[in-house]
Amino acid sequence: MFLYIVLSALAGIIVGAVYAIRTKKQEGLTYGKLDKAGRITNVLLSIVYVCISPLYLFLGALCRPAHDGLLGILGWIVSIIAASAAMICALGIGFSIAWRKQGKSKKSFAVQFAGFAGIALTLLIFFVFYGNLLATLN
Repeated sequence: MFLYIVLSALAGIIVGAVYAIRTKKQEGLTYGKLDKAGRITNVLLSIVYVCISPLYLFLGALCRPAHDGLLGILGWIVSIIAASAAMICALGIGFSIAWRKQGKSKKSFAVQFAGFAGIALTLLIFFVFYGNLLATLN
């Protein structure tokens, strides 16, 4: 699962950055108060996501299926969802920047908080399924 976490985080960073960089600013677009607040919160959220990344990366790395068969398949699906928080954080920031350049202020401001949803989903999955659908450390 560690390899998946590293690859998905890198993929999220690369795709988010490429999408944000390649999106051109609309002509005649003026930024409002929500856009200016979004720029500040993008920076602050990026710092927060990086600072708490050891938590959600570690929990994602601990998630692995405990069973074979149908429960094993469900365990893999849950494990992959739990290990994707870093990708969701990076894509949320990248889409926020790109949508701001396109003049979609409300969508831009809302999508930057997708990382919190991804982190909360990782925590929820870990605490609900660890020990029954997901394997324990021992």
